[in-house]
Amino acid sequence: MVYKAVIFDIGGVVVGSPIEGVGVAERHYGLPKHWINAAITAMGDEGPFQRFERSEISQDEFYAEFGRRLSDVAFCNQSYRKYCKRVGIECPKLPEQVNIDGKQLWAMMMEPATEPDPLVVDAINSLRASKRYKVAALTNNFTPAGAVPSRQAPPASAAKAVDVAELRRSLKEGAGDEKGAGNDLMRSLFDDYIESCVEGLRKPDPKFFQLALDRLGVKAEETVFLDDIGHNLAAAAKMGIKTIRVNLGQSRQALEELERVLGMKLLSALSTKSKL
Repeated sequence: MVYKAVIFDIGGVVVGSPIEGVGVAERHYGLPKHWINAAITAMGDEGPFQRFERSEISQDEFYAEFGRRLSDVAFCNQSYRKYCKRVGIECPKLPEQVNIDGKQLWAMMMEPATEPDPLVVDAINSLRASKRYKVAALTNNFTPAGAVPSRQAPPASAAKAVDVAELRRSLKEGAGDEKGAGNDLMRSLFDDYIESCVEGLRKPDPKFFQLALDRLGVKAEETVFLDDIGHNLAAAAKMGIKTIRVNLGQSRQALEELERVLGMKLLSALSTKSKL
């Protein structure tokens, strides 16, 4: 197969995953592992997290509803019991009361998104430099308070390789409500940067994947997609897109698979030895 495009998720692939931040929050609030994530997932497409990523509610509205829904212990405990049954684990003692601050939780979730993965950034730089592939981001993202969601052309610096240390500094400088939303330097890594908050669609909706294919001018079978979330990958694979899962702390293995798929060397001897 001749591939023409490579699409990267952002959180959990190019930068750290919000799921890592969720783990920090669960320990902070004294909750069982995966309790918050199980509740967010159980809320479905109309949950505050999902609606925020489609720009259907403002950031302040999101903070309030996010905290309120996750402080509903009856719903969240029920969601967690179902999660435990589904994955075949014994359900631990569950909280009788919890008071989650939506803004505080969101800040914890977004902290890992300020840490770029040096191996992935270097691989994207190599793909862009080869001029053999269209390289895009497809991300479930949010619009910070005061900003207006809009498509943005790649910055003028997009033709240049992005230095990972510079990218890390720029992401760390983002504070407050915009933390985790990315910036122009992040966007300059890609030929196209496709965001749920701009398009009103989010993964795993097939329409969002199709929009990306149309924007890049490629067919599903000509595309490779890297993500860390199983149901996103399953939706893409169902459309005929070649998928690669990026497991937590295992980006090197995912990039080695990408090398095999493309028949192209992406990892230098130095980067192969890098510690994530």
